[in-house]
Amino acid sequence: MSQASILGKLLEALKDPAMALQRLQRGKLVHGIQDTTRIFLQHHKHSEIVNQKEIRIIGLRRTGNHAIMKWVQKQQPGVVWCLNNLPVKENPYRHRYEYPERLDPQWQLERIRNEARGNFSKKDCLIYSYEDYQLTEVIDKSFANKQTLYMGKSFAKYDLLILRDPFNLVASRIKSDKMPVKNEGKTVIDLWIEYAKEFLNETQYLTNQKICLNYNRWFGDVDYRQQLAGQLKLDFSDAGIDDVSNYGGGSSFDRRELQGQAKKMDVLNRWKYFSDDPSYRKLLDNEELRDYSERIFGHIPGTESLG
Repeated sequence: MSQASILGKLLEALKDPAMALQRLQRGKLVHGIQDTTRIFLQHHKHSEIVNQKEIRIIGLRRTGNHAIMKWVQKQQPGVVWCLNNLPVKENPYRHRYEYPERLDPQWQLERIRNEARGNFSKKDCLIYSYEDYQLTEVIDKSFANKQTLYMGKSFAKYDLLILRDPFNLVASRIKSDKMPVKNEGKTVIDLWIEYAKEFLNETQYLTNQKICLNYNRWFGDVDYRQQLAGQLKLDFSDAGIDDVSNYGGGSSFDRRELQGQAKKMDVLNRWKYFSDDPSYRKLLDNEELRDYSERIFGHIPGTESLG
């Protein structure tokens, strides 16, 4: 959902909280009825392959999620659908239809509406992403039981877990004023450590074919990108590597000024911008965080000066 859509819904709710709650409850009831009806009327469709390939992208905001999604899309031939920054535990097509983007054309909304109703079109690849959620929410069992109902059956399923080094990640989040995460009581540091443990296979939450993407290497190493493309069964061309995504306003530091020249962005040195900021240094004063960063990204020259 776009920020404008979220703000509009919030302002509407503040005007009449009771009515907003009533609509929310009514919406959940209607969704439940829709799901139950489809389970009975469309059960014959559940064994039919809809998506030849399904790629679920999981990452923290300001980790290059949008850029990587577009890069994957451009390496994948055929019919490709992308659903960006979804809420967990919800029918993604239904949510996308009920909360459209500002510039969505009517014909596209009708296509999404058909998918939401279970009238799936055949796809060579379905790509969708979750940002800033605990992994236990991403793999929620109640949603997993309805995933085929919501998205259609997939022949091959991948989990693409993206991780960026914490020094540059935190700098970008501060710069874009996006420090809070979507789990109450958790911080971006908490979630980064959780993702790092999954990255190193210390936990095994993600049960599809898991591919762990090191953002630092993806950005700067063409051989690494080719290796990732092979793991995802993509036709590697490296198309899109210089694109700057429209989502999220582009880069936290450069916005979209370097569209078509993304490799010129100094994304591996954002930490230097805040290196003298006491609040930034305090956030990174975490022995566990630094240990996992060293194990995944190696030593990042200069960051030892942060504490």
